[in-house]
Amino acid sequence: MKRWNWTLSLAILLACAPFTPQYGQLGAKLKNKLKLKKSGVSKVKLDFESSPFMPAITMESLLSGGIKLTVDGKLTTPDLLVAFLPTKTQGGEKANYDAFKKEDLLLRAEVVDRNSKKVMGTFHYSVNPVLKIGSVMNQKQVQDTDDFIRIGEGSYRLDFYAAGTHYYTFPFEVIKKKTDDAYAAFSECLFLKGPWEEWNYFDFTTYHDHENIVWHHFIDNTTTDIENEFRVEKNCDYKFKYELRKDGKIFGAYDSRMQGSKKGSFNGPKDYNNGGSTRSKWINNSVQVTKIPGTNPDQWEQLRRADFKDGSYEMIVYTIDCTGDEKKRIYPFKVSGGKFVKHKEQDRKLHEDQTTIIEGGPGQYWYNKK
Repeated sequence: MKRWNWTLSLAILLACAPFTPQYGQLGAKLKNKLKLKKSGVSKVKLDFESSPFMPAITMESLLSGGIKLTVDGKLTTPDLLVAFLPTKTQGGEKANYDAFKKEDLLLRAEVVDRNSKKVMGTFHYSVNPVLKIGSVMNQKQVQDTDDFIRIGEGSYRLDFYAAGTHYYTFPFEVIKKKTDDAYAAFSECLFLKGPWEEWNYFDFTTYHDHENIVWHHFIDNTTTDIENEFRVEKNCDYKFKYELRKDGKIFGAYDSRMQGSKKGSFNGPKDYNNGGSTRSKWINNSVQVTKIPGTNPDQWEQLRRADFKDGSYEMIVYTIDCTGDEKKRIYPFKVSGGKFVKHKEQDRKLHEDQTTIIEGGPGQYWYNKK
């Protein structure tokens, strides 16, 4: 299934859903409480009050291929979506996020070693055009900027800045796997780990009436079995299934052969490489979820928004990765008063540290592993 086009949908959905005075007051209060860290000197002073909230990198863009790492340790962040960038300077001029000199670019991210606190390198970005709600932040190469930053095994974070103001942080890990195979293309390989395994989300289809639920989980390929130094995207089989429970009882499932069953079983082998550089990024895997039990034995019925009545839910995600490693992950969520209850880290009214908010816009519901 083609996943939700976040770049377009965030701008469209939020533009059509204006913020109430309550949210505006909330944003102002949070911004007053937030202790903004300054780094470097910027000639431009942005008017952060020109946006309803502090800026944030969207979680979908971070986890859906926006961060890439080659097996030999070259880190890039080619395309990220940033929400709520200030549209004006403090002087009232339109904010310009595009420039031809590194020192004039307002957006940057520092790659920081979380143990040593050392800055490993800096990415610079441009945004053009600047949208009111969501904008694509492109890694830009101008005068002495980095094409990539080389890192090794360890714990890191990306600290994002706008005109010297620190507005967002994303932590991640890099693990190393070695091989004793003398004929292997690499003796050791590096891979990204972190929030990809901790967070899942759901949204609703962009087709027809936008009512069928779509669940998203993230998969990677952490084997050292690669073809050669120039082609590391070797295919492998990846298996998964979903079991959705409501108040402890089976409510929905996903499996390509599950019609008429009460439980999902592992679907057939899935071609892991979908034509992209599967070794250098995580893949957003998304499927619709079938209602269990259905009312028509001859037809699969997709779960719809209206099917979710008040109660406690758990999505259980079973996976068998390319190395044969089996995992079971449980993602609990609730429906109350006919509405999906957002995780506290996605709720700007509950999560005070705006530098670590889970930004999902109005149509994505993110949940943490139990």
